[in-house]
Amino acid sequence: MRTLFKMAWRNLWRNKRRTLITMASVFLAVFLALVMRSFQLGSYRKMTEDVVRSYSGYIQIHAQAYWDNKTLDYSFEPVDSLTLLLRSISGVTGLIPRLESFALASGLEQTKGILVVGIDPDAEDVLTGLSRRVVQGRYLAIEESGVLVAEKLAQFLKVTVGDTLVLLSQGYHGVSAANKYPIMGVVHFAAPQLNSQLVYMTLCSCQEFFGAQARITSLALDLQKPEETDLITAQLRRILPAAEYEVMPWHEMQVELVQQIDMDNASGLFLLGILYMIVTFGIFGTLMMMVNERHREFGVMLALGMRRKRLLGMITIETAILSLLALLCGIAASVPIIYHFTHHPVRLSGEVGEAMVNYGFEPVFPFLFEFPVFLHQALLIGILTALAALYPFISIRRMSIVRALHG
Repeated sequence: MRTLFKMAWRNLWRNKRRTLITMASVFLAVFLALVMRSFQLGSYRKMTEDVVRSYSGYIQIHAQAYWDNKTLDYSFEPVDSLTLLLRSISGVTGLIPRLESFALASGLEQTKGILVVGIDPDAEDVLTGLSRRVVQGRYLAIEESGVLVAEKLAQFLKVTVGDTLVLLSQGYHGVSAANKYPIMGVVHFAAPQLNSQLVYMTLCSCQEFFGAQARITSLALDLQKPEETDLITAQLRRILPAAEYEVMPWHEMQVELVQQIDMDNASGLFLLGILYMIVTFGIFGTLMMMVNERHREFGVMLALGMRRKRLLGMITIETAILSLLALLCGIAASVPIIYHFTHHPVRLSGEVGEAMVNYGFEPVFPFLFEFPVFLHQALLIGILTALAALYPFISIRRMSIVRALHG
């Protein structure tokens, strides 16, 4: 094996131009693929976290048929047996109760339809870090009757901390709901859609406002490992009575977000496919030239007694070295760029930034610096190299020694 490795290494540099050109094509494709894929995956994660971690949570439990109707008539009481059962599920680290409904909010001069969310301040802060989003005033206390207003909504209504917010709505079973609340703080959300319509109040104040004592519309679950969302969802659907409760993971609640990510991911994979076609043809072209140019050499080696298996092994090592060097160079060149933009995200401005805001996302795109991003590219290069190496395998196995010696 050591001898084969030496021979393969020397053979590569017998034609430096051919080797360097092939390495350059593989290097460029790997570099571009890593940067592009890291950018895509980082932006997908940012979009997901903006909506999921900032508001919806990874899993929610509602009363049956609530999601299709979204009215207080489909609220439910979180009985002790339910909460005890949920806390016993492995991977569930917290339960976040909410009472949500729509209302008409009035400030000094403007009026706007908003989403009112009643929360347990402590539990909500664990899941969404809501207290860290307060940019003016302070966070809610458990028994407080004030409200938190989203930043863009406060600007639209022309209100600030210390002002009064008037709310008008329809409560549980059609009761009239109207009251005024002091504004205790202003909160900022990365997702513009949330930043322009949310008002938070304590759960007890919200239940009193809507006349829905002891009732909630959703129970969000905080998970230790977000990647276990589907597993825990399936487990909850097995143990909770389907006639009473519906269990929904974030990707079923945020269908539009998932569709946008899937569409963008499909176009990204198409571009990656083009890049790797270039890689495959580059490696294949190198191997084809190498075999054709060295036809006589291979014939002499076989005539002198070298077994075809050892010859194939030498060609395989040459191909592996060529691909590995290009792959390592591509990774080495991309790591500093990906690492930098992971910690210093790209912020879009101008028309593109405005378009992102209109779609409901903050115009910021961080890269994703994680080992699987690099591993997947390495595996793809390995697979493509193996496919390209089929040509010399077939050619050498079918090679006629007599014809090869006659050139």
